[in-house]
Amino acid sequence: MDHAATPGTGQSTGHANQAHDGRAGTPTTLPAQPQPAPPAAAVPGAALLRRTPGWLVAGVIYTLGSVVMWWQVWSGHPASTMTCACGDPPSFVWFLAWPAYAISHGHNLFFATRLHYPTGINMLDNTSVLALGVALAPVTWLFGPIATLNVALTATPVLTGLSTYAVLRRGLRMGRPAAFLAGLAFGFSPFMLRNEAANHLQTSFLALVPLIFWCCYELAVVQRGRWWRWGVALGLLVVVQFFVGTDILLITAMTVAIALALGLAVALWRKVRNPDDRALTAKLPYALRGFGLAVVVGVVLLAYPLWFSLAGPEHIAGMNYFHPAGNGLLQVFLPLGANASQVHQWPKEGYLGPVGTYEAYLGIPALLLVAAALLAVRRPLVKMCAVMTVITVWLSLGGAITKLSNGGEPHWFPLLPWNALMRLPVLDKSTPATFSAPAVFFVVVAGAFLVDRLIRARTSDDLHPALLRSALTRTAGVRVLSAGVLGAALVLPWLFAWPVPFTATTVTAPAWVTEAGARLPSNAVVLFNPFPSSWQDSPELWQARYGMRYAIVGGRGIVTGKNNAADHGWTPGTPDGTMTALTVWWEPHYINLPLPELPSAVGVASFRSALRHWGVTNVVITAGGRDPDYARRWLTAALGTAPQSEDGAWVWNNVQKLIP
Repeated sequence: MDHAATPGTGQSTGHANQAHDGRAGTPTTLPAQPQPAPPAAAVPGAALLRRTPGWLVAGVIYTLGSVVMWWQVWSGHPASTMTCACGDPPSFVWFLAWPAYAISHGHNLFFATRLHYPTGINMLDNTSVLALGVALAPVTWLFGPIATLNVALTATPVLTGLSTYAVLRRGLRMGRPAAFLAGLAFGFSPFMLRNEAANHLQTSFLALVPLIFWCCYELAVVQRGRWWRWGVALGLLVVVQFFVGTDILLITAMTVAIALALGLAVALWRKVRNPDDRALTAKLPYALRGFGLAVVVGVVLLAYPLWFSLAGPEHIAGMNYFHPAGNGLLQVFLPLGANASQVHQWPKEGYLGPVGTYEAYLGIPALLLVAAALLAVRRPLVKMCAVMTVITVWLSLGGAITKLSNGGEPHWFPLLPWNALMRLPVLDKSTPATFSAPAVFFVVVAGAFLVDRLIRARTSDDLHPALLRSALTRTAGVRVLSAGVLGAALVLPWLFAWPVPFTATTVTAPAWVTEAGARLPSNAVVLFNPFPSSWQDSPELWQARYGMRYAIVGGRGIVTGKNNAADHGWTPGTPDGTMTALTVWWEPHYINLPLPELPSAVGVASFRSALRHWGVTNVVITAGGRDPDYARRWLTAALGTAPQSEDGAWVWNNVQKLIP
């Protein structure tokens, strides 16, 4: 039995059904669960289902849904099947492989030089999902990093759904059906599906977000249990989320700060209207102690990682991208598909299958459900969810107007608040489109409240009286049917927002990688064409898959350029930019990269200087790239000698001896 606690004391009241609803800080007695009448004829399996823990039933269903979503992986060979050996997926294979390699070889988890050799890459300034890589290191050791990626992608919706289920069941005291519906909706939302297809684990792994919101809700509103437990839990969740994805952490922290500010403003307003209202003064000490402890835990455990990210070796100063992605307003309301240009871009991001809606999509049915919950359920939390949905959607639009033809908003749309935030330190690394994640959560919670209260209408004291008198709540059957229709209106448009199962393919490595490459010494440094700083980044996938036997020049991650500014390896005229232009004609922010002319004497000297700086021992041209024959001619001119054919690749060995 769960025991509530008296606010600010941590002492149990002894009443399982007592909680706070946020109104004037007064405990209210939650209605007892209705006892069903004995059935005339037992339904087969009904008793077993009632005895089975709800989280277990939900987990099994969520797992089945996720396996169906990734059926093309699990029906094949999950250690060699993925969405694409291009774009972002190889980066995440590499990021997940690094912790296993670093742990087994005694390297620094936060800094890697096997990629972007010799300067290395600051893992904490990239989407390295270190927490997932460390947790799944045994999978990497046993089955390889591609299997690790597939396990992570499959587990992400399941854990996110179960986290949401737990928060609504234990934190908000909802019944099984509403909690299950919420977990299904949040775990398989369009935001989740889009990021899963792109393999963006740093934004799709949302399992900690509901738990963070729960801790904050307990500390600020209901205040059950001892404050220090919630404070420690919140601090630890923040620490783990830091190592999963700082973008989601920043967006979540901003969302919590806005919600707390709104709640404080309402409490102060009530205090002004009614000086005898003691809700704020009663709750404030508990909240301050809990949040203060969370800050202490976070600062102590993250002091060194934060320094490493903000001032450590190869740290990135300023924005990671010049134009951080924002959503369009029509993308929020309508299930718009990608336009022709975006469909052409998706393979370069790493997904080869048919694409679905934008990650911003909430849909008119879901938003109407929030409006209905606002009118029907008399709970301050529902009002807060409605307000925060509007705020987070507004923030998700970013700092620039998106054209209506691209699912955006009119040119006269009100001021976009992200313009005032995008230049601030730390926040300049955030992606405003990520505000869709908390927006989805607020929609889900509001919708689940309405569904739950409809099912339990006759024992609930917070439904609007007009709804209690309506035909929608007259009988148990009608109540369940009404709740089912509303739940379907929320979930079904989201579940069908993307074509599933996702498209996946078996990836193979060139013979050179598995033959000659496997015999290289550990101090070898390989310069590949295709160059892995481009979207044709298979070389870093091959390196990670086969044990990181050698270091490679370049890579898909973000490194430092001039004055520690972000450098993606695309800048025309630089050695990295030249190799990228030999590989592809398109990269974000650099469309139509010109094919480099054959190097002049000055160009040869500059490129050879780069080869010496990189310490390259082997130059390897494999299949792929923009024009492999031209790349071979260009590199032959730069190196002053023709390559030799080796295991199906064109290779220059002992490079340092070839260049004077």
